[in-house]
Amino acid sequence: MRKAKRGGGDLPRSFHKNSRAFKNEWISGDLLWDSKQDVWTGLSDGLKSYLSKSVASIILFNGDRILFSCSGIAMEHQFFTKFLTTATLVRALNATTKHHDDLKIQVRLDGTKLYDGYMAEYDLDNDFAVVEVYNVRDVQVGSFQSALESLPHGEVLAVGRDTSGEIMVETVELNGDSRVSEGDRDLYCKISKPWEGGPLLSVDGDMVGMNLFLTNRRAIFLPWGTTLKHYLTFVQKKTGLAQSKKMKVHRPGASIGEKSNSHPEVHGDFLNQEQLDLDSMGYPKLPSSMLGAGMILVNSFEDPFGDIHGEGVWRKFSKRASILNRNVVALASFNGEKRFFACTGFFIEWNGSKMILTSASLVRDSGDENKIDENLRIEVLLNNQCKEAKLEHCNLHYNIALVSVKYRALRPLNTSFDWESSSRVAAVGRCFKSGTLMATSGRLVPWSGTLDCEFLTRSTCKITKAGIGGPLVNLDGYVVGMNFYDTRIGTPFLLWEVICKILASFETKSESGGDIGNASGACFWKMPRDVKNKVNRWPVPKPRWCRPEDVESGDDDKLAFDHFGRLQYSYHLGRKVKLLDLTIPISVPIIEAKSTDEPGVDPFAERKQKKKRVEKQGKNRVENSEQLDVGKAITMYKVKKEKQRRKDREMSSKSDKLKPQKKSFKKSSKKKA
Repeated sequence: MRKAKRGGGDLPRSFHKNSRAFKNEWISGDLLWDSKQDVWTGLSDGLKSYLSKSVASIILFNGDRILFSCSGIAMEHQFFTKFLTTATLVRALNATTKHHDDLKIQVRLDGTKLYDGYMAEYDLDNDFAVVEVYNVRDVQVGSFQSALESLPHGEVLAVGRDTSGEIMVETVELNGDSRVSEGDRDLYCKISKPWEGGPLLSVDGDMVGMNLFLTNRRAIFLPWGTTLKHYLTFVQKKTGLAQSKKMKVHRPGASIGEKSNSHPEVHGDFLNQEQLDLDSMGYPKLPSSMLGAGMILVNSFEDPFGDIHGEGVWRKFSKRASILNRNVVALASFNGEKRFFACTGFFIEWNGSKMILTSASLVRDSGDENKIDENLRIEVLLNNQCKEAKLEHCNLHYNIALVSVKYRALRPLNTSFDWESSSRVAAVGRCFKSGTLMATSGRLVPWSGTLDCEFLTRSTCKITKAGIGGPLVNLDGYVVGMNFYDTRIGTPFLLWEVICKILASFETKSESGGDIGNASGACFWKMPRDVKNKVNRWPVPKPRWCRPEDVESGDDDKLAFDHFGRLQYSYHLGRKVKLLDLTIPISVPIIEAKSTDEPGVDPFAERKQKKKRVEKQGKNRVENSEQLDVGKAITMYKVKKEKQRRKDREMSSKSDKLKPQKKSFKKSSKKKA
């Protein structure tokens, strides 16, 4: 667990003196100062469980030093969790200086785990802020879309959570008119414990207000009706919605765990989807009172993408890609009779057998991402018939699974390691309910997203959840990789050469006879170059109901390239970055890095250094050759002259042999007498 250093004094004194302006809306109640243990013991088990899973400690860190802390209450729990807290957290952020160079917001619930959070929205005038945290497990959200008609009389509970994770509870008594006056002396005697932002609850669990601060004798808070009204107005202004719906009045009496027969009106994100029953498809059932509210279901497994088989991009495939129709299948997992997950898979040849390669999200435990839900039943849609399948191997770290099914042998898809030449690619998927085969085309791009895995590459192909686990192919039908899902930034995928290394680990595991769910085995096997100390997360948004105007547009990635083929923008760590004066022809593949590159090391910087070394060596060779030019020229001249002399001698000897020979007369050596 992080050993945090307490350092509230690191913020300027002006922050502590003037962190909040007085408001006439403030209400106070008398602190009874009962023993915290006595107060906690007297609560019902249901209320204890609710407080433990909903009240959080929100901490502003600079490195390991705590600058500020407060409490918050869970307001929504979907793909992310929203915690409502005090705007003093924003004031603390604004009070930081250039010396605070390692700022971060972290959230702690019951336990020692700290979750990274970020400031999603805030309103300083009305004193609230919202912190969003991704993938917090075991969170309970109450019915906050309603407010008490009037403040109750008698005892209520002020609740907060300390930075250590310990729940703090104090009893507050509300009597008659308890509005706060600006001249009250005890307003300047605030208790330093992080009560701010925590809920004020009735003994039945109804929201009464949000704590602002505690003094030596009183608890100062904002009534929940006031906070809720300000927040709903803020949300409506932000989204541009007409303020036609009024806040519903809720009378005290219903406990936290009870389900009401009357359903609340829809206010932005306040529809608590987790309290809705699920149908056989695994989707939340919309209450009958909301059927006419114009709500739509998003993030379903039946959402289509691209073109259906035979249309659009399918006409651009070569004849060799016709095997896709027979090879790409749909899978679903079931918990009893209710569907749990649905995705795409495709046949490959592994270890001498025909297997279906797909995403491990098919069997990942919803309560613990690092476990496999062994109670799930898997079905595969083959020729419009569902056949039961079996999970053979799984790697939760890289989100890869192998599934076997008893079916006639199909020729597996062709695979390609030459992904750098695949400038045009297509993502293929199949819907489990209808069996529709779909594909959408795109290009490889050097984007980086928010997923943890460092071996992902991305394409501009835009798929839905139905395409998870499907193949990314070139226009000849050769598999380049396997697709995953991102709600905003293209489509991430693992390259086939990376998948082959993971499949090789399955062979080793199969030989050793290990169990699928063994945390020390193939489930969490890592490649040698993967130096991360934690398991990768692969979040998938849950199905939910929302208004049509709240649905985010998915057309942004279609504008990634202009009509000249230039990449207009990129993504870095989930943030969109505009590219200026960068021309990349369509015919040139855009790649992020080679699979042989080391994670955390810029491969392009190394290539630039190598290019500089090669250029320097070439320059040195030119300089050396210039110095040797004169001597080399003389040597070549001598060699040439010597060759010419030899040639002349040879010609001369040949001509002499062709001339007639003259008879030679010897002179007499005798002397005349």
